[in-house]
Amino acid sequence: MKIRDIGGEFGLIDRIKNKAKLFSKDVVAGIGDDTAVLKYDKNNYILFTTDMLVENDHFSLKYSNPQQIGMKAIEQNASDIASMGGIPKFALVSLALPNEIDVDFVDKLYSGINQKSKKYRISIVGGNIMHSKDIAVSVALIGFVEKKYLALRSGAKIGDLIFCSGNVGSSSIGLELLRRNLKGKSIKNHLEPKARLDLARKLVRIGINSMIDISDGVASEVRHICNESNVGAIIYADKIPISKEMINDAKKINKNPLDFALYGGEDFELIFTANKNKIKQFKKYDVKVIGKITDKKDGIKLIKNNKKYILGNGFDHFKRLRV
Repeated sequence: MKIRDIGGEFGLIDRIKNKAKLFSKDVVAGIGDDTAVLKYDKNNYILFTTDMLVENDHFSLKYSNPQQIGMKAIEQNASDIASMGGIPKFALVSLALPNEIDVDFVDKLYSGINQKSKKYRISIVGGNIMHSKDIAVSVALIGFVEKKYLALRSGAKIGDLIFCSGNVGSSSIGLELLRRNLKGKSIKNHLEPKARLDLARKLVRIGINSMIDISDGVASEVRHICNESNVGAIIYADKIPISKEMINDAKKINKNPLDFALYGGEDFELIFTANKNKIKQFKKYDVKVIGKITDKKDGIKLIKNNKKYILGNGFDHFKRLRV
């Protein structure tokens, strides 16, 4: 039996989740959210996450310089902390490196890591180094969140509006341009994505019911929220925020930009749900309503050109093309 036979990446995660054992009552949320949530004190939780970048899968040295790789390693983990409403604090950085790699490469890699760590005030407190055929960068990040501000995937309620921050799809279309040796403004969004930590903190202070970061495309993230919250959803295709620059870049390769927004990845924007009474409070921020939460029996649907479709799955790491 292969991974594809059990539903790909997310089928494998479910399989691991069902086999994992919890031996502590201090686990508030484990496998199935953007970070683990652990008890800390009467007012705060610990957030614990990890993510990895692997050469020729998540990055290629044909496109990315070592500083950009280091920056992205921190940003993608910080985005997980952001999606929980928290603040990152401490990181372990582990490297897998070929024997022949130049020390200057590692210096530049850490320049990127340190640049983003300084931005978010993350202390690098350790890690590991080992030999490998290909380069890999793994970051484990610890953060904190006040109990009253914790945002989970599982809190969406029927009648909630679904919001999306920023513009989406540009990272994946940027990668496509790089593969085809084309130029475009979307490329920078792929090479140097940014977490939305500041925005996330403002949102949780207003009050939201659920949140997730967009690492695997809008379709995937909406489906995660629905599955964890036991609800359905309607997404309006014409409401999904897509930049003019991304539309222009899509024309260069004769592709529909909506497909990149729905099924791409690594935008690190936020999708969240909230009561419709909060909409006025969100208007001053870079967020847009893209849909609403419905009853589970109604399924997860996409409205496009006045027609209703079943919303497809998003990005799957075991189906991705190598960069």
